[in-house]
Amino acid sequence: MSVTAKQYHTSVEKSSAVLPTRPSFWNYSALKEIETCPRRYSLSRASYPDLWGGQGYPQIPTLAALFGDVIHGALDVIVTAFVDAGCDSPQGTSAVAVLRKLGGYTAVTERVIDDRLARLPTSPRLHADQRQRMERNLRGRVAEARAQIQAYVCRTTLIPSPSGSASDATTSGGSGSGFALPRRPAKPGAHAEVLLAAEELRLMGRIDLLKIADDRVDITDYKTGTEDPGHLDQLRLYALLWNLDQIVNPSRRLVSELTAAYPNRNVTIPAPSESALRELESSLKQRTTSADEEIQAPVPRAIPNDQNCSTCQVRQLCDVYWSQMAPDPLSLADGTWFDYQGMVGPQNGSRSWWLLHEKSGQKQLLLRTTATTPPLSGGSRIRLLGIRLDDDPENNATAAIMTVSSEMFVLTAPGNS
Repeated sequence: MSVTAKQYHTSVEKSSAVLPTRPSFWNYSALKEIETCPRRYSLSRASYPDLWGGQGYPQIPTLAALFGDVIHGALDVIVTAFVDAGCDSPQGTSAVAVLRKLGGYTAVTERVIDDRLARLPTSPRLHADQRQRMERNLRGRVAEARAQIQAYVCRTTLIPSPSGSASDATTSGGSGSGFALPRRPAKPGAHAEVLLAAEELRLMGRIDLLKIADDRVDITDYKTGTEDPGHLDQLRLYALLWNLDQIVNPSRRLVSELTAAYPNRNVTIPAPSESALRELESSLKQRTTSADEEIQAPVPRAIPNDQNCSTCQVRQLCDVYWSQMAPDPLSLADGTWFDYQGMVGPQNGSRSWWLLHEKSGQKQLLLRTTATTPPLSGGSRIRLLGIRLDDDPENNATAAIMTVSSEMFVLTAPGNS
């Protein structure tokens, strides 16, 4: 049955959205995001044909996220190579030979950085100077990344396959699952990047490292950020997926231990019992049903609060954020970074404009722009992200300063609420 795409008209110029349809499979991150704010989930994944041809709303990657992605990508390369070679320890002779063949930790790190930078999309929100700053930052942190990667690897335990490499057990071949990515039964040994799916639940997940011995099954997930209880919930979900995946785990073996590997230590917990797995399965059925209902709503529901909105990359498109959460600039202290919606008033110098209160038309802020900011059009309504409040004694006014990381969005007619 075909599903008609839903249009969502934001208030932002060139940003009418074609909302996503229900996914074939949910995963942990997607479930968590739609439960946090259905509107953010939908607007982040919508298509914007008038804005660009890329997938989803154009994002601005953070340096922290890029650095974490480099760490994770390098670990994937190294651990997969160990698994393919049948290494039984990261410190063993065979592992040393594998690392030498890869060129060493530094060479792997530099190649992954090159790959991640090449993948950065040509985005309307990511300018050349921002891209250059990200590249300089990442290349300047190679030694730091190498040290973290080596620390992760040294704490990793491996199980050699009795018959050689076990890494292809779940990444090629397979049929009859109805799933887009094929799987096969997992053999004894270590497996990197294992895809699991519970088809009746419409849930999937990808395990960083799966280790299968005669008497136990262990799952490891590499985490490059700070410790979060949600990471352990994600591991419990992986234990359920392993239990329910009749292709990868046809014998329905249970997981023994779950490990979240952080930069400085590993956190290991027992896997859920069979009764706990059944409770988790029931809970996830309810959660996926609720998620389906949210994504099929005519207008995605917004859940505004400080925690949700402060880091949201689509808040410029959300009228609820601007009507309920955007701060009054007159209540802020000098030096505060904030978002603002108002009307462009008269120009006040080569790079300064007065911003007017939308309802009263009174002068509210004196906006100082950068050399790269395009000229503002008097009478237009705009939204500004990431401007800094300042004082302007010369004009006896409250001033706001745009920086190279600030963003401006021109508004059209009111959109969906």
